[in-house]
Amino acid sequence: MKLLYKTTRDYLIASVSILIFTGVALFMILQKAIGDEMNEQLELQADEIFANARAGNFMDAPLIRIVKVAPETPTGIVFGDSLLYDRIQNEYEEYHYIRETQKIGQDRYQAIVMTSHIGWDQYYLTIFYIFLLTAFLLTGSGVLINYFSNKKIWTPFFKNLKNVQNFSVSSPAELQLYESSINEFKELNYTLEDLTKRSRREYLALREFTENASHEIQTPLSIIQSKLDRMSQLEMSEQMAGYIVQAKSGVDRLAKMNKSLLLLAKLDNNIFVDKQQVALHEILEFQIRNMEDLFDSKKIILNEDIGTSSAFSDKYLADTLISNLLSNALRYTPVEGEVKITLTQQTLSISNTGSAPDFPTEQIFQRFTKSQLHVTSTGLGLAISKEICLMNSWDLTYQFEYGWHSFLVKFSS
Repeated sequence: MKLLYKTTRDYLIASVSILIFTGVALFMILQKAIGDEMNEQLELQADEIFANARAGNFMDAPLIRIVKVAPETPTGIVFGDSLLYDRIQNEYEEYHYIRETQKIGQDRYQAIVMTSHIGWDQYYLTIFYIFLLTAFLLTGSGVLINYFSNKKIWTPFFKNLKNVQNFSVSSPAELQLYESSINEFKELNYTLEDLTKRSRREYLALREFTENASHEIQTPLSIIQSKLDRMSQLEMSEQMAGYIVQAKSGVDRLAKMNKSLLLLAKLDNNIFVDKQQVALHEILEFQIRNMEDLFDSKKIILNEDIGTSSAFSDKYLADTLISNLLSNALRYTPVEGEVKITLTQQTLSISNTGSAPDFPTEQIFQRFTKSQLHVTSTGLGLAISKEICLMNSWDLTYQFEYGWHSFLVKFSS
């Protein structure tokens, strides 16, 4: 639930609860106040009646009556309510009465005085309607004021939140924040500006270090590889030749890993911005022709169904993605296995036969995840492929079923 809606809802609930409580309290207070006032008036009239009766003037009028009662009738005052028929309105009306018994001389007399009043059910309805109107006006105006006031107050915050979500430390553009008159939002803006500046400085330093480290590592690797090539041309023992071959293999693997890590760093930093429409079928056919001899050396059967397809991407990244998926199929397909390659306008599917993975399949796109049977692999190819797809808003999925490893790339439309 959005913050603005939540605060408005809480205000509405609180307002309605308070109005209900005050309405009930007001009714109880009015009921007591009106009841006490009527009782006082009736007591005063009853007292005047008895005063006149002691003077020999026994009053008898509508709603007023004094009669002689039995000697054993107890003295005292009783209040009550009654219904009397109104001939004019043709309905029963509620009356409140006092019945008081006093001793006058040797006899006892009872005076009854009645007064009409609005029934408590009418009070309920009247107060309910008044409070209903008051609640509607108060809560309605309060909700509107609260909504628009909060909306105005929170507008800079939501705009800044959107700008922060779209901000990237790799972008040359500075983070633009809207000013606010609220002190807390001013402090938040200051903190965000300071945080983004520090993040950009750290990003640039890390980027520079990564690039420099990659280039610095590549140079000695090239020298080592060159020296090993020259040493392999000299006369040497079989044992020494074996050592040189192992060293060259390690250098080649280190060079590949260095290149892959540099590519991953560039992908993480969103360096590739030169996107264009790329003919995927041309790249796929070119890669297959380059690797055709390698597939033939393992007697792998290639089933190709390549249609015309293009997608919006950096050409180098598209080439790397297809190359990595084909290399993965070549590496993990057994001798005399089978590889199926299908390309449509929306998808690229590369499947190969092979044994089940010896690690959880959900880890297949994680860095340095590889089979124990292929220790020479860097374990970065599929991680790079996943990052390329994420960068292009493509979907790369994997499944193993019935002895087939299947990778499916869905291109965004």
